Amino acid sequence: MKTEKPIFQIFAGATWGGGEQFVADLSRRLTADGCKVVLIARPGRVIRERTADMPVPFYRLPLKGIPDLFSAVALARLILRHRPATVHVHHFKDAFTALYARALVRVFGLRPRIVLTRHLVRRAKCDWLHRWLYRRLDRVAFVSERARQEFFSTGPAMDRERTTVILNSSPERRMGGETPDLRKTCGLAPDVPLLLFCGRLVEEKGCDVLLRACARMGGGRGFALVFAGTTDNAEYLAKLRALAAKLPPEVRVEFIGFVPNAGALLAQADISVLPSVVPEAGGGLTLIESMQACCAVIASDNGSQPEYAVAGVTGLLVPPADEAALAAALARLLDDRALRDAMGAAGRRHFEENLAYEHFYRKYLALYHDGQTA
Repeated sequence: MKTEKPIFQIFAGATWGGGEQFVADLSRRLTADGCKVVLIARPGRVIRERTADMPVPFYRLPLKGIPDLFSAVALARLILRHRPATVHVHHFKDAFTALYARALVRVFGLRPRIVLTRHLVRRAKCDWLHRWLYRRLDRVAFVSERARQEFFSTGPAMDRERTTVILNSSPERRMGGETPDLRKTCGLAPDVPLLLFCGRLVEEKGCDVLLRACARMGGGRGFALVFAGTTDNAEYLAKLRALAAKLPPEVRVEFIGFVPNAGALLAQADISVLPSVVPEAGGGLTLIESMQACCAVIASDNGSQPEYAVAGVTGLLVPPADEAALAAALARLLDDRALRDAMGAAGRRHFEENLAYEHFYRKYLALYHDGQTA
């Protein structure tokens, strides 16, 4: 079910995160399927660099939201040039731009479908401008039922029949590629457990909570904890390094920065830890990739994580910001290799049966075509 007309993909942010990875993965899969894709992003270097391998048109627009008529006119010109069937946006502020642009091109007989993926767990805004927008979007896909319920909790003027839930996924290609040898980097023997945090090093992801939970376990357990990710907050990074320096000497902590092939990195870990202190809309891309990589997971249970992971089967879910509960979960898996191996294997089965990328992809193709999910 290939689309003949182009699909516009508009990146939500200027930096790289799970939402941007979502757009890049989907765009690559569409291109591989013979679909025409046009990428649009805000000014910045990182998104262009990380999509440079894709032989598709790429444009930069300011995309400043509701008052940005310049971007709307520029987008209308791109619509006239490429004549897309669908404009897929990933943030409500870009939906305003897309709807303005569609209004401008209607005089030429064009009406591309406007599809939005909601990547956040957040209540809907109900001012008159957003009510105007909600009535005009063709379809909205939420990445979890929790995200949809939270959105509708404020009673927005949107037809629920035009919404659907499509759980996130990760393509198998992200399991490959060259990555650092973490055991060699940390000087670990084969029987020493390796813990991995993969994501942005920001307070909302609970990196400091993880380090304090490790401290709560006390000494006696030798393991390595690797942080794979970057941050723009030098003060917070310094705080993390200070917490790491206070851990027992048998605990090795490494900060290795951003690694593009996160899936291949997770395949080296014994335990993947996702201690987010804010609700994760799509469970967290790393949670999906961890199960895909056959890695046991410890994650917060404050968002959509229970829709993705099976508590006690594919991993352990703990209350957010609860250092004692996180420490207990860490100790349980560190002390029981058979359990973490069983959870890793169960996670892989769960991914294949419920979260496989082809299933996810077919649902989006159906959404682009007629608004009905497969």
